[in-house]
Order: sequence, then structure tokens, then C-alpha cells
Amino acid sequence: MSDKVIVTIDREFGSGGHEVAKRLADRLGIPFYDEEIIARAAENTGYNTEYIRDNDEKAPDYSFSSVFTGFDTFQTSPFAKVQEEEFNIIREIASEGSCVIVGRAADYILAEERHVSIFLFAPFEERVRRKQQIHNTMEPENLYDLATVEKQVKQIDKQRRRYYEFYTDNKWGGRDEYDLLINTSRAGVEGAVDIIEAYIKGGKDKDLMSDLQEIY
Repeated sequence: MSDKVIVTIDREFGSGGHEVAKRLADRLGIPFYDEEIIARAAENTGYNTEYIRDNDEKAPDYSFSSVFTGFDTFQTSPFAKVQEEEFNIIREIASEGSCVIVGRAADYILAEERHVSIFLFAPFEERVRRKQQIHNTMEPENLYDLATVEKQVKQIDKQRRRYYEFYTDNKWGGRDEYDLLINTSRAGVEGAVDIIEAYIKGGKDKDLMSDLQEIY
């Protein structure tokens, strides 16, 4: 694409966020970042990839503030180093050009950068069913029952909510925080990509009043 386009996609677990982001990036012909952020953070910090992944999108267990406020005690911990590095990587990625970024409070980190922010959601039961099917297809020797998947979905949703709200003071999934909220249960993965692409091409910063018809 000729104009710089940055899309941030946050998502409930099992709503298809990774797949929507990947297909959107492919369709727009721009870079896609999810696991790549973990790889970059591992390279930059010297921590192994599994350590980065284990601490990815997690808030600390204590309540005093974050990377943004500069508390030395927080910033010197390995956990804080992971978060700080990922935030810096997101800023670097956005400065490099068009991209689609998944999770990690990227919409908030890039608040000063023109971007389109998306939140994907779906009914809990459908997300559980989807994750169970994916897991059991990929690992037929280690089948998950419904209760196990329900617990996993609740846990990761809680983890993502806590992470987002700790670092941003905004409401995870709140309608005032994003440009678009899409129910992937109704739209489907391709439908969600269609909606986002149409929104981008329709003009994010278009003046609403210019479309209103005279009614008097």
C-alpha cells in the first residue's frame, strides 16, 4: 500500500485474532507481528524465547506502576525488562512503516501514532468450542475435555484483561477504546478481514458531518 497503515488488533482468547491479523496483513501486503515480537525481545534482552513467551502479555502481581512511570525498582526486574522491551519494539515496528500488530496494548502504546485499533470478540461457548477443536486436531494424543478448555479460556481472558488495564488504565474491550469491535462469531475470519479493510479504505479520519444529509 502507498500510504502508511498501522492496525492494532486486540482479542478475546479463541476469537481468531491471530488468524484475522495474519490474513489482513497478507491482503494489504504489509508486515504482520505477533510471535515476531517475542523473537525480537529475546534477541534484544538475551532472555530465552520461552521466558519471554511465559511473561508475554502478563501484568505483575504487585500494584505499583509501570514502565511508563519510571520506578527503578520495577524497571530493574527481569519481568519489567520484558514488558519494556516489547513496548519499545512496538514503537520501532510502527516507525518502520505499515504493519499489523497483535495484542500487547499496542493501541495504547501507539496512541500518538495514526493507527486503526480493533477488538475481536465472540461468545464464550463458541470460543471454547473453537479452541478445543484446534487443540484436539493438533494434538490427538493429548485430548482436552470441555472443562479444561473452559478453564484455559477464562484464565487467558483474565490475564489479557489484567495486563491491558494495568498498563493503560483503559477498559479492555471497551467500546470507547477502539475504532472497531467485531464479533467474529457472526462475521467469521474472512468477514472480519473484509470489515477492517473496508474501514481502512473508507477513510478512518473522514468527517462524519460531511456525510450527513440536510433534513430540514
